[in-house]
Amino acid sequence: MVEQRGTSRRLLVLDDERDVGATICMMARNAGYETDYTDRIDVFMERLETVPPTHVAIDLQLGDGDGIDVIHRLAGLGCRAGLIIVSRLGGRILESAARAAVENGLRLTGTLAKPFSYAELKSLLIAAESQAPENSGLPADRSVRSVSEAELGEALAAEAFVAHYQPKISLATGELVGFECLARWPADEPGAVAPDVFIRCAEQTGQIHELTRQVYRSALAWRPPCARGKPLKYALNLSPLNLADESFPRWLVDECEAQGIAPSQVILEITETASLNNPLVLLENLTQFRIRGFELSIDDFGVGYSSMVQLARLPFSELKIDRMFVKGLATSEESMKIVTAVIGLGHSLGLNVVAEGVEDRTALELLARAGCNQAQGYFIAKPMSHRAAALWQASCGWQDG
Repeated sequence: MVEQRGTSRRLLVLDDERDVGATICMMARNAGYETDYTDRIDVFMERLETVPPTHVAIDLQLGDGDGIDVIHRLAGLGCRAGLIIVSRLGGRILESAARAAVENGLRLTGTLAKPFSYAELKSLLIAAESQAPENSGLPADRSVRSVSEAELGEALAAEAFVAHYQPKISLATGELVGFECLARWPADEPGAVAPDVFIRCAEQTGQIHELTRQVYRSALAWRPPCARGKPLKYALNLSPLNLADESFPRWLVDECEAQGIAPSQVILEITETASLNNPLVLLENLTQFRIRGFELSIDDFGVGYSSMVQLARLPFSELKIDRMFVKGLATSEESMKIVTAVIGLGHSLGLNVVAEGVEDRTALELLARAGCNQAQGYFIAKPMSHRAAALWQASCGWQDG
């Protein structure tokens, strides 16, 4: 039976140990959640649809299956509930399950190794409150909106793509240092197309160059006030395909000059650089960017194609720690060790180190103690329009008066 506490937060628990399930529900109710419990996968999947939860907690070892099977089914349904993974299998097994959930597109809140304390569960529930807001449970149509080549072309012709701004702060001083500029379409409207969907379409249809230039123009058109006398920096994402365009460095220099922005204020974030067929063009273009004063960031370090070889070969000035490692800091000793090692590696190479995906105060404090330079994430602020970003900056006092 669902326990009601007059709140919009609902936790659905799947665990074949009834006492553990009851304990999780009791702790969650004390934290203000409605709760529901079952020890059967089929009942869990049914209740997921009939009473959509905002969060789910699943055990990895189940009598009628296992947690990985459930993760696959949740991903197949497009579940957007925050996920807590619970298990007596600690260490690397629990971490691997968490990684599988993230790579399946699920919203991982955290992990709990049995036996756990109320304080550990409470910290996860607090972290859940800071997660990016999402629709509860399953999406209404269980589908991700797609986009055709023609639709994308029409949107580009209408200049419908804009930049939203996510703040980056210094972990040493707490001061605002800049914004990551993220592509959005349409702006501030329900039913917006997910960025990974329209970016993938643009790359596949040869429209990525126009998309990138349109988003850059939008991003650089807003000049936020200086913070503590220091000009703020713009972090812009760059597709690997843009790096094969030999005209792009010159275009960006001209665009910055037209907007009155120094190249030193621009950080180009690059991922999957190893996927390019011509590593020499990559090396030459990235070196040109650095010669002309732009900063270069190796994004999502530790996953995908980001590698030690690229870090040693290419002229990066910044390293971004992937959110997958940041998310597990509070509960995973392995994640903490990896993050600490990456920070040390970055500093030894003279790089600025940034953590993305910071969703709670605990992660922020752990990163600061580990010596990470900067951070961004929903705990600090979500991506927002330039008007909302200006209001946010003013309300925080992070601008010169």
